[in-house]
Amino acid sequence: MLLTLIPCLFAGVLAASACTPSSLPSAGNRLPAKFQPAGGCCGITLVVPPAQNLIPHLAIAPKLGDFLLLPNHSAVAAQMLRVPHFIERYPDDGGRPDDATTAYLGYTHNAFYAAFVCKDPDPKDVRAHMVARDSLGNDDKVTLFLDTFGDHRRAFVFQSNADGIQADALYSEQNGYDYSFDTVWDTWGRRTPYGFVVLMRIPFVSLYFSKARPDQLRRWGIILERDVASNGESDFWPRSRHDVAGRLTQERIVEGFQDIGHGQNVQLEPYALARNLRQLNSVNPVNPYFEDKHLQGYAGLDAKFILHNSLVLDTTLNPDFSQVGVDNPAAPNQRFPAYFPEVRPFFIENSSYFQTPINLYYTDNIVRPQFGARLTGKAGPWALGLLGVDDRGPGEAVPPGNPQANTRALDYLARVDRDLGKLSDVGVIYADREYLGSFNRDGGVDYRARFRNRWTVTGQAMTSETSNLSNSTDGEQECESTSLDCSGQAYMQGISYSALHNSWWINYDDTAAGFVTDTGFFRRPDVRQAKGSYNYTFRPASGPVLSDDIDFYTERIWDHHGTPLDFYFNPSYNINFKRQTYFGLWANFGQDRLRPIDYSQLTGDVEYHSHVAGASFSTSPVPYLGFSASYSGGTVINYSPPSNDAPAPVDESQPSISVEIKALRAIDLQNSYSFTRFSTLNSGQTVYDNHQIVSRWNYQMTKAASLNLIGQYISTLPNEQYTDASNSQSLFADALFTYMPHPGTAFYFGYIGNFDNYDRSLCTRLPDGLCNSSDPILPTNSPTLMNDGKTIYVKMTYLLRF
Repeated sequence: MLLTLIPCLFAGVLAASACTPSSLPSAGNRLPAKFQPAGGCCGITLVVPPAQNLIPHLAIAPKLGDFLLLPNHSAVAAQMLRVPHFIERYPDDGGRPDDATTAYLGYTHNAFYAAFVCKDPDPKDVRAHMVARDSLGNDDKVTLFLDTFGDHRRAFVFQSNADGIQADALYSEQNGYDYSFDTVWDTWGRRTPYGFVVLMRIPFVSLYFSKARPDQLRRWGIILERDVASNGESDFWPRSRHDVAGRLTQERIVEGFQDIGHGQNVQLEPYALARNLRQLNSVNPVNPYFEDKHLQGYAGLDAKFILHNSLVLDTTLNPDFSQVGVDNPAAPNQRFPAYFPEVRPFFIENSSYFQTPINLYYTDNIVRPQFGARLTGKAGPWALGLLGVDDRGPGEAVPPGNPQANTRALDYLARVDRDLGKLSDVGVIYADREYLGSFNRDGGVDYRARFRNRWTVTGQAMTSETSNLSNSTDGEQECESTSLDCSGQAYMQGISYSALHNSWWINYDDTAAGFVTDTGFFRRPDVRQAKGSYNYTFRPASGPVLSDDIDFYTERIWDHHGTPLDFYFNPSYNINFKRQTYFGLWANFGQDRLRPIDYSQLTGDVEYHSHVAGASFSTSPVPYLGFSASYSGGTVINYSPPSNDAPAPVDESQPSISVEIKALRAIDLQNSYSFTRFSTLNSGQTVYDNHQIVSRWNYQMTKAASLNLIGQYISTLPNEQYTDASNSQSLFADALFTYMPHPGTAFYFGYIGNFDNYDRSLCTRLPDGLCNSSDPILPTNSPTLMNDGKTIYVKMTYLLRF
């Protein structure tokens, strides 16, 4: 047998060597796997492995002008690693890009440089606007991924459009992009007669990476990407395949970065804020009052300590979140708690270190922290995440004089994860929320394993213990809140498959009646749940259609007594065209079983059926216009019936529309309107109407200076005969001028106003408890909307590095 294999191996080596270029002056001469011939016989196929790429050290830092003239660039550009052959990922996986891109890579002692020379057959098609940082939207852009630990799990992401407007993020295989990350780096961009050129300069002091000897080469993972807005094309180097699970799993490992400057060990970002404030304090509903504060000032500090250049200790004291933007409250008629994405930077940055399949990291539960600390990073194959933060929210939610006034909760989270090979890992997590002698503690193990590039298996086992000492009972009981002593377990097991045309996943979850998490996102205990999704994508080789796909999602839920509770089936069809045009059709079919323990008005189990169908459309045919619209209608369940009634089916109608206008390169106008109406099945009478209008205007005067205006109006107008939803109207206005020469150093001047239709019975109280008619808190002749919150503020931050 061995003698039979020898000639086969010899022939394979000859075939491989014959197909390998004799000289490799640039990374682009290495053909992607799709085009590499392989030699083989006797059932054996030999594949030529890609060679490592060396990033050269530069004596002189490159400038944008070094790359503007074609075909000959400067002597500095000639010294850099040239990457001429990007490979298309979308729409034609593995195809040759319509728009050629060449990248140049190199580094000096202080910084890494990446230049992108981007050609376009019609340069007028290049989309680039003077927009806010991290808001590149539908512009043409180039992207650099830097996996400085080479572990295929996390990476720094640096993006730029043709005008040099920046966006930066942290990317993880588990969570995707996190744009709350901001660091100091430089970009230069310019349109050219053949397209555009972008140069990035990324100081090593803005990165984290392992230490090495001065003469030792480091091995980092790199991905380069170009996105072409006009034809929906995405091109990569190295090739990024749809039939391989993950993005960083396909990165190219490069060598270099020898004797480079390490990041500074301490970064301080102090801020000072002065404001005039007027707001309604209704913590005590029987004695509300307006608070007026004139020229109130306070300060805070965010600090970052780099330990061994790979672990990051972030601390915050009196954090301010005045720039987080407009709130988006949940729509009415929610059976379970709604999920709100976190918008506060301290909690978002490096959040991937705490994420597990069963969510124990939902920081929206932390209302108003005063101090916090977070340690995250890598130490060899170990990933570490530690978090400790207080929450003044519970103590501020009760009136003064209440025994719980001015108290605070404490939240702790710890996670350790161990890499297993290139694509797998196993971890442990512990979470704890403590408040006035009560606690909720959760802990468990989780794992992820990837096989043959397409199969991924994930699992987690958790246990929780909850005690409220002031309301404890004898013995363990099934519980759904922290008002009882209880404990329980939760399990999750999932498997997924990814290929060029089809992908699918299946999950099974089991949550005991006593499982509770106060630090994570949690909807319901005592359920067993099986769910899955299947998607098939068609990828035409030519024509106006870039791709279309059909998707099926289904879910079945039981309780632990075996009673079937809910069932859902959701098919959809989506089609993508050029010019960023999309059209989709979808339907949702559901069956919900509600029990007396869910709604006390029910005398027995009742099964409800729902069916909704809808369509959505979006397009951006020209750079200065974007439009989207959707409509859905059908029968759903009214989960907010009058207090003495049980839930009932209602008809739903929900249109929405959104328009974005960029008539000038520096002005971005986004406006949207959505409407929801519930009506009775038989008579057609309105149950409630919900309106939401949002308008965002941004004027980007320079890269550093901008003026942002936000207006939002939300109203719910109920018919009390059919729902207990409250009549609410609110108007929010935000005006903000920002000057930010670089992240961490900024000047803000802003106004925040909030108007609500509060109950006119609110009043100040006399000692006998009656309303003080001479000092009503809300005069009956006041306008419909009262200004219950007004803030004018000035804020300054300054980044210090040591």
